[in-house]
Amino acid sequence: MRFLSARRSIPVCILAAVSSVALASVGTAGASAATQCSGASITGQGAAVMKIAEQNVWGPGFHTSTNAMACSGTQGSDGLPEVHYTSSSSGIGLESWGVNHGVASFASTNAFVGTEEPPNPTDKTEIEANETTKVANSLQTIPVAQESIVVIVHLPAGCTASNTIKKNPWPGRLVIGNPTLQKIFLGTINTWGEITDSGDTLSPAGCNSDSITRVVRLDSAGSTHVLKKYLDLINSSKFETEAATTESWGEIAEGTGNTVWPKAAIGVVRPAKTGDSALVSKVAETPGSIGYAGLADARANSAFVPATGGPGTSTFWVPIENNGTGVAKPKYADPSTDGESASTANAHCEKTKYTNGSGTKFPPKLTADTWNEVTTETKEKAYPICALTYELALSDYSAYPLGTAEEGTTVNNYLLFQLNTEANGGQGLIVNHDYEPLPTKLIKEATAGSKLVG
Repeated sequence: MRFLSARRSIPVCILAAVSSVALASVGTAGASAATQCSGASITGQGAAVMKIAEQNVWGPGFHTSTNAMACSGTQGSDGLPEVHYTSSSSGIGLESWGVNHGVASFASTNAFVGTEEPPNPTDKTEIEANETTKVANSLQTIPVAQESIVVIVHLPAGCTASNTIKKNPWPGRLVIGNPTLQKIFLGTINTWGEITDSGDTLSPAGCNSDSITRVVRLDSAGSTHVLKKYLDLINSSKFETEAATTESWGEIAEGTGNTVWPKAAIGVVRPAKTGDSALVSKVAETPGSIGYAGLADARANSAFVPATGGPGTSTFWVPIENNGTGVAKPKYADPSTDGESASTANAHCEKTKYTNGSGTKFPPKLTADTWNEVTTETKEKAYPICALTYELALSDYSAYPLGTAEEGTTVNNYLLFQLNTEANGGQGLIVNHDYEPLPTKLIKEATAGSKLVG
């Protein structure tokens, strides 16, 4: 795909030189930082998967927490700047900053972008091209949390599931191996009876011949990006797409390919509305369907947790193989630390091993680098379809149209609050809200990047 190939054409030497400039600017940025809590009220937008974290946890916490990094009226200038978040999608968020030739706005009403699809080199170039005053390496990609992408199913009407795992922790549910998961979304597995991992079967027997309906996001989405990157780990071969191109899962994981699916996956169904919650609702109302969403959105829909759904019913989420692809004795993991329960917990990503698919060491050296190649592995200690979530911010907001230093001050304050690891800081507050705090080794780098913002 030419769009993706262009993204990979930027020479490594140029990226390295730009990264060096960012390091050199750290001292200057810190020296000119405004007084904490003296900035403007702001609104961010982007990934629907981050909605619950932003709107229910971090936003209110920033306004009320006694944490030293918050702005509740007792820190810094004692100011009360407010932070709000509009749930759209990763794709819409990126386009709002000029990606894919979108109409860019950097005003306080669009001050930061939440995303699970971090900008690639082409995206970064498009965003930074909006500068009215050239600032080297101004776009910062800041990791802020982890999430799990859940595979949800709604069995055909009147059907229930079972498997034959010994000492079974998942009775009344299907379990799905990695090769099977890839084939379902590729369109080479099309009936429920073809899902046979660890003795999977549906009852009564006639249910096994029923067709599978694939439900996918209407819009360009971070959850789609994460799922497709994972499917590419299982099978990186190219296939014909519904857009009449021949590409791999990795090539249609981002950019204009994000909404494209294999041609063989005949009749994928898209909800009428954007967002993961709309996809979850579509699966809940569509017997014989399978879809995907962030854990927080899946758990928020009562159809997928006890007492109206969950194990033993027709609607539940699926444990996924976490010890490779096609092994003789597959093992599985649940996306939540407390299993399929109505009570919120953590995404089962606490020991996730991330890689940088470009072949360079994880993590990237700087938040000014590109993070679009970051993914997990098919062999993990916990749940394998995990991902980092990011906030996109700018090192100099006044260098962009409608951007102001006051806006940048509040983005800086908000990021430092999100990354604070104390109990009443952002990383502490996110516990048991169906996300997972960042790995400790990323906190230092993410915090250093946040200090550049402003």
